Amino acid sequence: MKEYSEKETRILDTAAEMFANQAFHKVLLSDVAHAARVGKGTLYLYFKNKDDLYFAVLFRGFSILVDTLRQHINQKNISPTEKMEGIIREMSTYMFMKATNAHLLSRVMHFPEGGEWQDKRTELWGLIQEVIEEGVETGEFEDSCPRFTSQYIPSFVRSISIFPPEGLNHEEFCAHACNFVFKALKPDR
Repeated sequence: MKEYSEKETRILDTAAEMFANQAFHKVLLSDVAHAARVGKGTLYLYFKNKDDLYFAVLFRGFSILVDTLRQHINQKNISPTEKMEGIIREMSTYMFMKATNAHLLSRVMHFPEGGEWQDKRTELWGLIQEVIEEGVETGEFEDSCPRFTSQYIPSFVRSISIFPPEGLNHEEFCAHACNFVFKALKPDR
């Protein structure tokens, strides 16, 4: 993941909170700079404009999520089923538990296009595909096209996190999402 300076981190943290709690058009760069305890000129050293800052917040959040998933699946002595459950839990926790993420990351799975964004999406899908393929290899899963399934799972988690049924809590969602995914991946025996 990209390394950020202390000031840049403060700006990104502050902006993430402001974008999550206010409409985009109401977030002013001067307010972000003030809350982050930097001068407005300093903010412009890191970000060209509000759109640039907004997409930097999105990308950093998405990168953190992908790095967390990579660490999870690289753990030794856990089965593909445990890895997949962890993937679903990490994605949903990230989206559900931080107001910033459900609102902001809702835009990341499908845009912006190209460059580092597409590379990060491809990395996410590749991590999930790796777990599915491992599960197929060990006989825990059946899947004729892990590449497609690896893209369905984040879309499913993202969608239900953005548009949750009334009264749905995080634990219920995780249990249902795991059940749904495992019904599709686990062979009937």
